[in-house]
Amino acid sequence: MIKSVITSLFVLLFTVTQAQKTIQYDSIKPMEPYNFILGTNTIGGKYQFTNDSKLLEQAKHVRGMGSNMLKISLGANSPKSYGLTIDQQPSTTLQLFNASPEYKKVVDMDFKYIFMWVHTITGINWKKGINAEQEKRLYDEMFDFATYLLKTYNNSGKTFLIGNWEGDWLLLPDYNRTAAPPQEHLQNMTKWFQIRQKSVDDAKKAVASKNVQLYHYIEVNLVLKGMKGEPCIASSVLPYVNVDLVSYSSYEAIKNRTYSEKQEQLKSIFNYLEKQLQPKEGLPFSRRVYIGEYGYHANSNKPESFTKQYNETKEIMKISLELNLPFALHWQMYNNEYETNGESKQMSLINEQGERMPLYFLHQTYYQQMNRFLINYKASNKSAPSTEVFRKKALEVLDAL
Repeated sequence: MIKSVITSLFVLLFTVTQAQKTIQYDSIKPMEPYNFILGTNTIGGKYQFTNDSKLLEQAKHVRGMGSNMLKISLGANSPKSYGLTIDQQPSTTLQLFNASPEYKKVVDMDFKYIFMWVHTITGINWKKGINAEQEKRLYDEMFDFATYLLKTYNNSGKTFLIGNWEGDWLLLPDYNRTAAPPQEHLQNMTKWFQIRQKSVDDAKKAVASKNVQLYHYIEVNLVLKGMKGEPCIASSVLPYVNVDLVSYSSYEAIKNRTYSEKQEQLKSIFNYLEKQLQPKEGLPFSRRVYIGEYGYHANSNKPESFTKQYNETKEIMKISLELNLPFALHWQMYNNEYETNGESKQMSLINEQGERMPLYFLHQTYYQQMNRFLINYKASNKSAPSTEVFRKKALEVLDAL
């Protein structure tokens, strides 16, 4: 009976939500300069509803929702995916960043944490090997971009995290998760990541900046292979790159599992990943692993599927807090996942009709309540809460949503 009532309430919530058109942005309100841990992605865009670019439009929605985290793409295909017009073809990441004012517009917004997909705009195919001249170009590209961020956003309070999209798919372009990546691809990827990490480390040493942070992450997505002793980034690359952080695109671990199964699977995966890492000092997070992507499908013809999506999304949010991860980023603000017949997989916080979905309000309410908690805590204690205190309160808030 109780389960039936809950399902009915969610169907009603979905129906009400459907009527709330996203014609205007939610107003941007001040946020405490704290890591709220839970965020979303704004990679590309299949639709838009304003005269702003797809990039700026999504960023405004993320900020209006109440998040102080932004994740964008800054790769060779990102201008097309965001519908941006650029005058000339860039040959470095910094040139791409400066090729459209839209990139700087969103980075200049008051986001505290900014994640970027940054590969390379040089045209160098690292899979074929990296010679000395190419190594210098790759190094200079990342060093120049890192230096630019540190200088431009000096004393801004921002934290930049730059890294790659699902790395195991970069090794397996045919998306065959059972295939073994060629050994030379693993070796060449290792060198590519070593170059990127060194350039970031060197830029941080070279620039006398303060109150701005910059870190390089490697994203993995087929960790279970490594745990079985099979070659993949986790087992064959991570041990040889002194990377700052590891992002996990977590779909292999979170589908078709109960709460306890997901919790145990993710716990095992993150413990395994941490064991693959070399020790590294000077990092501000208690753990160096986080969820870069998670999300669940729904079906507009089955309102009850949105109930399941809501509950499972909240489960990953809670597990991320329980596992003390520094971040967990939902996929994503605007849907870009479709069936072969063109039907939306409904993974968005705002859908193709411009409607705020239940997941949007889940995040928004979380941010609002946690921001009030931070304000009240600081007023009473004259300091911000510890991470442990914040997470305990965050779990209480999510349990009530």
